[in-house]
Amino acid sequence: METINGIDFENWAAACGHITQGMSETEVCGILGVELPVWQETTEKWAAKLGDLMAEDMNIATQYGDIFANPNVGKFAGAASSTPSIEELLQKVPDNDAYQKIFYQQSIAAQHGIDAVTVIEENGLNLQTWGQLNMHYMKWNNEYMDSNLGETNPEEYKRRYDETTAIRQKWENHWTEHYKDNAVNLSDDIDF
Repeated sequence: METINGIDFENWAAACGHITQGMSETEVCGILGVELPVWQETTEKWAAKLGDLMAEDMNIATQYGDIFANPNVGKFAGAASSTPSIEELLQKVPDNDAYQKIFYQQSIAAQHGIDAVTVIEENGLNLQTWGQLNMHYMKWNNEYMDSNLGETNPEEYKRRYDETTAIRQKWENHWTEHYKDNAVNLSDDIDF
């Protein structure tokens, strides 16, 4: 793949991921072997180019998200990071059922004026780790519900569809019932 100022897409995405986790630009520059102005120019150009790349191939968005969420790749493979691996996160959220439980708790709680980040934190996660899990389970769902399966084995596809739908409905109903008494009218304090 092409480079901008000698920095390829993978290393740029990894650098961006590490910066959101608290790595300084100075540390990033040291790992990449560039000066700060070169890094700043590079990141501006890659950010502008990302939209064009995604227009050509939407898999680029997935690739960027994967690297951003798990940035210990390329020149950053040995970089110190406080980000847990997906294997560590799967100990907390081991399957689609556990993921959907948190997903729907966050969604329904937010409808009742409860901060979604608080829900994530109650489950031992933060925005970064929740993002990693989102990427993992989106990929899992795409593989599990592969549309080719619907053509090659429609019975199995229907079984999987029914299974995943039942899990989503179970948690949506559970959290709707749980928060039913927490109704919030966000316009109560607005005078017209």
